[in-house]
Amino acid sequence: MGSPRVVTACSSCQRIFRERLPDARVDSVWPLLAEIGLPTSPSPPRTPSLAVHDPCAARSDPDVQDGVRAILAKLGIEIVELGHRRETTTCCGYGGLMSFANPEVAGKVVERRIAESGADYVAYCAMCRDNFASKGKRSLHLLDLLFRGADSDPAARSRPTFSERHENRARLRARLLRELWGEESAGEGQRMNLIVPPEVMAVLEKRMILVEDVAKVITHAEATGEKLEDAITGHLIACHRPVTVTYWVEYSLQTDSVVVHDAYSHRMQVR
Repeated sequence: MGSPRVVTACSSCQRIFRERLPDARVDSVWPLLAEIGLPTSPSPPRTPSLAVHDPCAARSDPDVQDGVRAILAKLGIEIVELGHRRETTTCCGYGGLMSFANPEVAGKVVERRIAESGADYVAYCAMCRDNFASKGKRSLHLLDLLFRGADSDPAARSRPTFSERHENRARLRARLLRELWGEESAGEGQRMNLIVPPEVMAVLEKRMILVEDVAKVITHAEATGEKLEDAITGHLIACHRPVTVTYWVEYSLQTDSVVVHDAYSHRMQVR
């Protein structure tokens, strides 16, 4: 691509690019924004002071840490420094995929971190921000301060589910294809009207099942007729293996929608 300058907003991405592409120029967006200036008239937060959480991936990068604090100062925000900060900052509970390897320990780690201050937190790592939000901690991402409506309260936003995160990426990709390259994303607009009750969404989140994969199972079942009907509840049960994971879904059909009642997945192959 002609060795373009790489600018990252994620400290982990920056570290990986620098390690794997040593000949490339890789910079963080935070010192860059502090240098070139901020977007026109960013909206101030609802609280005048914010506690800065430095992600563990930025421990050894004082330029990034300084850039973040310079941006906050330009926004007129009073910075609250946590006891563990900069080179001694602590993990949010996501590092090393802790939340997948040992959810109980990860929960204790994030709770310990958010207990350090009663102030709203500002992070410059999306996973850190979302981990705090998952425990009910008012927290926002630094970009929320630069690009948001005057009446919004991003610190109150809940953590997106795995499905919502996946959907956001897919929508961004489709938008970039359409607006920058004049291309349409395959399958865009072909969406099933799924109703997933909150308690079922919580199950999907815990089992790390995407709503998109649930839809694939139902689409396959309705197209092939490969499904069972529960004689007591009237619910339909179907399974499908799009790639390597087999998904089982319990659902029911309505006039213009499909209600999901449960889902499960496994990687073994039943022959």
